[in-house]
Amino acid sequence: MPTASEYDRLINNKWKDAQLPEPTEKQAISGAKALWRKATGRAFKGKVEIVKRKNQYTWFKRGTYGQDMVVNPCRYSHGHIEQGWQEIVHSIAHMAHHEQRPSERPHSDHQLNLEAMLTSYALSDKFKKFTS
Repeated sequence: MPTASEYDRLINNKWKDAQLPEPTEKQAISGAKALWRKATGRAFKGKVEIVKRKNQYTWFKRGTYGQDMVVNPCRYSHGHIEQGWQEIVHSIAHMAHHEQRPSERPHSDHQLNLEAMLTSYALSDKFKKFTS
């Protein structure tokens, strides 16, 4: 199980150095789809919508006909997870990790590596084309 210092080194410190504006609803939706594709290697087939209440996390709704993603572009700061892109990346990393390794616990080494990869991607120039 990764330590807090590993999370700081691989993820949290990168966000502290980044100065990203809060995403618009359109940017959050297209960015979430791009992050999912990067994490899983395939497009997200469900519907992607914005949360109805601003205190919700980015999350998945699983239903009879598949799953939908609910994205929050401006989640209020909670502990070390800041609002905006950092929260979206963190939540998608959890969801993708659960889909890829359902028997593995959250915050495992694999989930840390996945979130670190998504963080680097979200802070890269390649990602900006989805969010401009």
